[in-house]
Amino acid sequence: MTCMEKVRDRAAEVFAALDELCQLPAERLAAREDRTDAWSVAEHLEHVSLANHFLLLTATKGTAKALRRAAGGRVPEGETDLAVLADIADPDAFLWLPPTHMIPTGCESISTVREKLLAQYHTILELLAQIPSGEGRLCILHMSVNSLGTIDLYQWLYFITQHARYHITLISRIQ
Repeated sequence: MTCMEKVRDRAAEVFAALDELCQLPAERLAAREDRTDAWSVAEHLEHVSLANHFLLLTATKGTAKALRRAAGGRVPEGETDLAVLADIADPDAFLWLPPTHMIPTGCESISTVREKLLAQYHTILELLAQIPSGEGRLCILHMSVNSLGTIDLYQWLYFITQHARYHITLISRIQ
């Protein structure tokens, strides 16, 4: 299985889980850990959609760059290492504070969040469809989270799924 297929399959799995969470009853969506700074389930979902929005802006630009580079030469051999992103899905692996522009407001309806998540899933699939043969390795991006440093476009898209898994795990702890 190629890294592109792994990213696609993980996206399908994660976004299906997010969609299920969006359909929880209102009282479960309002549930939160017993801490004053804890987010509700709905706020976790809103945050994921906010983070995805910004991450996908970069991924879309990166895809265009990768395709321009692929048109001008060969795609490198080999596969992308997705294992370097394992800790991103683990809430206990490192301290991770969200940027202020990605903190949920609680003002978005869950149906709006659900629509955004579904659209974001389709965006990931569309981007992957444009880079099926390793072209994603031609775009290198910088990721500061957990000191990842430079990662390629496949890793960037996988990061989105791992970040969502991180929040799915936190939500499971609430329930």
